[in-house]
Amino acid sequence: MSTEPRPSDPTPPFDPYAQSEEPIRVPSWMREPEADRELTRSERLRLGWAKHSGKLLGGFAALVTLSLLAVLGTIGSGLYERVRDNKPILPERRAAPGPVRPTDADGNSVSPWAATPAEPYAAGKDAIVLPPAKAAAPFTVKQVTQGLAKVRQALVEGRVDRSMLVVNDPEPFLGLIAPDNRDEVRRDLADGAALNYVTRVDDKADPRLDNADTVRARGTVTYRATTDPDGIRVLEITTSFIWVYHFDLWRAQEYPPGAELVTVRDEVVWHVPHPDDVRSSSRGLWVHEAASTLYNADCAGIKRGFLALAPEEPLRSRPSARPTGDVYDPGWRPGDGESC
Repeated sequence: MSTEPRPSDPTPPFDPYAQSEEPIRVPSWMREPEADRELTRSERLRLGWAKHSGKLLGGFAALVTLSLLAVLGTIGSGLYERVRDNKPILPERRAAPGPVRPTDADGNSVSPWAATPAEPYAAGKDAIVLPPAKAAAPFTVKQVTQGLAKVRQALVEGRVDRSMLVVNDPEPFLGLIAPDNRDEVRRDLADGAALNYVTRVDDKADPRLDNADTVRARGTVTYRATTDPDGIRVLEITTSFIWVYHFDLWRAQEYPPGAELVTVRDEVVWHVPHPDDVRSSSRGLWVHEAASTLYNADCAGIKRGFLALAPEEPLRSRPSARPTGDVYDPGWRPGDGESC
């Protein structure tokens, strides 16, 4: 008897809603009630910040705004009072400590020199007093007299006369210098190094140099016979002076004494070669060495070789010359510089 394959029993279709023969097991954490737990300090702070952060930020912003308005109100009130009383808005110099400026019955400054070291100084060329001329071999009395007179005139032309101070015309000074030394002096003028022995006022200086009592000075003049490094016999004349220049500062009575003054302390060594030792173009006056220190001058002007009063307004101010030592001190030596 033959047999034929019989189809197997068909697999019943999957019914997702059919009941499982095994019971469903629920995890214990779903069957048990959640235990109460006390919040930590950091969690309470976070929840509080999340709930009230908007209010806190608003309050802080309001506090900052009120503080700023109070500061601006105080500043505005101060500016209003200064304008109302016709006082400087940005008074830097008047706030500086120091002696009280002498004023007259109307409150005006008695003198720009009052209560300053320059008060007893002589004015202009009257401050340049020469020592008695004596023979200093191989130089005769006449040669010494002529050499001293030429140096005095060079000081007048270089530090006092308005042709150099204001007009910036160096020719009267150059005319006193030996022809062979003039090119070097011209280079110093061009490079700004000539401020060590001549004074030129910046044509943009604000305030301007006073037109009347421009400069006061005090110093000494000494001389000796010696030889230069090339063995040439020279009359060596050394001038050591303090030059004080008065700039026309507006409402100077608002500031301490000396606020409108620029001081130049210098030492210049001049050489007059013996006429028998040099050619004719080298005869005359030579600038051998020169050094200076300035006080209360604008550093930008100094670097260009010009004099200007240091600006008083803080918003315009540039660095001003502050010497490493007192320019009025008798112990000053060439090389004591300013912090420019």
